Amino acid sequence: MATQFTSLSFLANWKTRFVYFLLLPIINLLLLVLIDLQYTNRFNWYVAAASVVIDSASLAVQSMSQLLITDANLGIDIELIAKRPYSFYYWKTKVLTSLIAGLLLGIINLLLLLAIGLPLDLFLRCLLMLPLACIYGCVLGFTGWGMSWQMKNPYYFSNWLISIITIVSGVLVLISDYPEWLKVISYIFPFYELVNFIRLRSSTLELSFVIALGWLIIGIVCYVVQIKAVLDKKIHQY
Repeated sequence: MATQFTSLSFLANWKTRFVYFLLLPIINLLLLVLIDLQYTNRFNWYVAAASVVIDSASLAVQSMSQLLITDANLGIDIELIAKRPYSFYYWKTKVLTSLIAGLLLGIINLLLLLAIGLPLDLFLRCLLMLPLACIYGCVLGFTGWGMSWQMKNPYYFSNWLISIITIVSGVLVLISDYPEWLKVISYIFPFYELVNFIRLRSSTLELSFVIALGWLIIGIVCYVVQIKAVLDKKIHQY
């Protein structure tokens, strides 16, 4: 596990930790809160709290993707698929490392919000949704890596997923108020049900689980289908 954490670039030193775990989440939080304030003329705590949960999921996506791409750069993935492509220990360490990174970001920033006035019931709802958001982030990180495993840019799909996660989660606007084309896109991601629970105290969380499972299946299929090609080439395009 210690080796996995040292592989993450944002844990390289205290400056990068400060940027990723505090500065960036706070900037994103303030941006979303100010946009919401401009249109609603009131401060909504759920926007701030939900943005922290979604940022945690984004960090889990980034962590999972970065860990797997680092292994690919080192040739570890080729050794893995040649010997034990379904090693429980290998995949467990990747998931746990990414999950812990996301959870730390969420807990730190939610506690800061609680200290400055975040309602306790909203804080508890966010804590309840935080592990789910990070697990879903790990799933998307794995699938994003699997889809771009043999591409010239191995971060292509992961970067794409991270860039739209705030929009498709409905942190600022309820998904039901989106235009139809954006609503359809949002419904293929598992995060909007989590945000609905944070905002409305009710949601169809089972649906988010099914959607995340669908993403996981896509990732597994991409991984399994490409094993033979990767073994044959024994080299990546990047």
